[in-house]
Amino acid sequence: MSRRERKTDRQNCPLSLLEEARKRVNEGESKRSVAKSLGMAESTLRKRLLRTSIATKLGRYDLTFSKEVEQEFCNYLMHLDDMYFGMTAKNLRILAFEFAERNNISHRFNRDAKAAGKDWLRGFLKRHPQISLRQPTSTSIARAMGFNRPQVERFYINLSALMDKHNFPPSAIYNMDETGVSTVPNKAPKVLTLKGKRSVNKISSAERGTNVTVVNAVSATGHFVPPVFIFGRKRMKAELLDGAPSGSVGMVSDSSFINCDLFLNWLTHFKDHVRPTDERPILLILDNHVSHCSIKAIDFFRANNIIALTIPPHSSHKLQPLDKGFHTVLKKYFANECEKWMRNHPGRAITVFQITAIFNAAFGKAATIACATESFKTTGIWPYNPDVFSEADFLASAVTDREFPNDGSENTAIADDNSSGENSIPSVQQQQQPVLANQDSSLGSGKKANSTDKNLMPSTQQQQQMLLPNQDSCSSVTSTNNSNETPDTVSAVKQVSVEKNPVQEAVGSFSNGHAAVVLNVKNSPLAKETPTTANPRCKTEEAIVKKLLDISPLPKAPRKNTTRKHKKSEVISSSPYKTQLETDQELKNKPKIPRLDFKKPKKPKNAPKIKKWKCGGCNEIYKEPIEEDWIECSGCKNWWHEKCTAYTGVGAYICDFCVDK
Repeated sequence: MSRRERKTDRQNCPLSLLEEARKRVNEGESKRSVAKSLGMAESTLRKRLLRTSIATKLGRYDLTFSKEVEQEFCNYLMHLDDMYFGMTAKNLRILAFEFAERNNISHRFNRDAKAAGKDWLRGFLKRHPQISLRQPTSTSIARAMGFNRPQVERFYINLSALMDKHNFPPSAIYNMDETGVSTVPNKAPKVLTLKGKRSVNKISSAERGTNVTVVNAVSATGHFVPPVFIFGRKRMKAELLDGAPSGSVGMVSDSSFINCDLFLNWLTHFKDHVRPTDERPILLILDNHVSHCSIKAIDFFRANNIIALTIPPHSSHKLQPLDKGFHTVLKKYFANECEKWMRNHPGRAITVFQITAIFNAAFGKAATIACATESFKTTGIWPYNPDVFSEADFLASAVTDREFPNDGSENTAIADDNSSGENSIPSVQQQQQPVLANQDSSLGSGKKANSTDKNLMPSTQQQQQMLLPNQDSCSSVTSTNNSNETPDTVSAVKQVSVEKNPVQEAVGSFSNGHAAVVLNVKNSPLAKETPTTANPRCKTEEAIVKKLLDISPLPKAPRKNTTRKHKKSEVISSSPYKTQLETDQELKNKPKIPRLDFKKPKKPKNAPKIKKWKCGGCNEIYKEPIEEDWIECSGCKNWWHEKCTAYTGVGAYICDFCVDK
């Protein structure tokens, strides 16, 4: 495809348009008026009416790939993007060349470079405008692996159990999170400048700013607890809080980060503003940072009617309401306020003494009820919605998925803060079939036998949608009516198991941007009663996807055997968690018995080697103390007993071996 712009609007004449013109001419309308109304020349209309067929394309070149193949290319690219392994433009050109070579497709690609040309790529992007070349944001592998379905399901199971027991209203559900603000914002606001200018600069306070940690808490109804500022210094000064939001508290630490003691001070500040009681306990959702899970913090939770629930590790970008919606808006307003301050105070730099006043202006704009309620809604915490995340949200963790062992060693258990077992919520029952669990998660597979089953176990219709490659034309199981389901049918669906590696072993279409999943229903009664259907388009799509996977397989990490315990969503104010934490603390503080080591000390590697000298005449080894006189040969530098030589004491000594040479 050339970059040359078209100078005419010449195009193919659709068959429907030609049939309409022919009909109007047959009805008695003149060809001139028909051509004028259709926007074409009269001579052109006369020529096309005389022909029995019309041109189907302009030019002499055909597309290298069919529309079906290019569509599967698009679906494959979107699927890789959902897995955070997006393909570059160069790799796509190489993939197109290899696909054409392996399938004997006639092409005009460069065989020396073994890649499709840039013109083909430009045409491909023009034919599929939904695909564009974008600059990605770096995402750590811990976040990609940590946000997986078993961990998220465990969090929602814990949340549902706590809501069922305590019946929390939205005004009693709070989220707490820390964020950092700096005297030099990370991203400056956009400015107007000359078009095409290479370097656009903006004045800032310094090359690197001073960090201040801000601890925020908000409820599902939009009640914001006054923030707490943590400064990196030894002593607190009252001037640091000049212009801060009303009710704010200042704290200090060596690193400006929160620690166990400062978190206890924040809990006191939090309790004074929310005022939990026995009749109205507070649910606090927070991350599982080490400062939040100390024994002193757990005792404070249990003594002040605060139920603390942690989110899964490395999932705050999805499950933390403050991180999901509020802090992004807050930092945007903070950067704008810093720009205003620098403009109104030219020649001055922002320091920690001005940061609270600047933060107050940004906090007043960002801390709105709409922002808070929307943040809780997008995370599915309130209103409670465990299905807020689709399958595409978990594709990034599919790279490290593995089959979780069904050994019953880990079950989700939730106990009340002040109870020892009598009023505790029963543990979640273990699943009968293995599920895909992330390699780095230590979550046991379990489901609660209550109202949450409908949210965690897919229905018959949802499982049929997971069949490959498409629900409408390529489903392998005939759709059934939910109202006519029998207990045998439901049990058969619940016994469906998932293959170990559905992405690699299954061959299906990426039409919905998800991994192809094959459900094993061979042994179920449902498979015997419902016949399978074959569709030619389904087979074509499967063949195309199989060829793509043969050339460029989806990324899959090798399985690792590790005994390391990983964190997960827990009710850290419960008795089981406290007992386990105290046990781990005792083992950690237990004095270690020194081990007696009877091994011989190793000689240093770089120790100089001592050379042993032997007499050239009698081969006696040199030893100290010296009992006889030794003399060195000036030729070969070997030592001899003076008695073993014929040396007379005059001049340099030369041994017999050197004389013979």
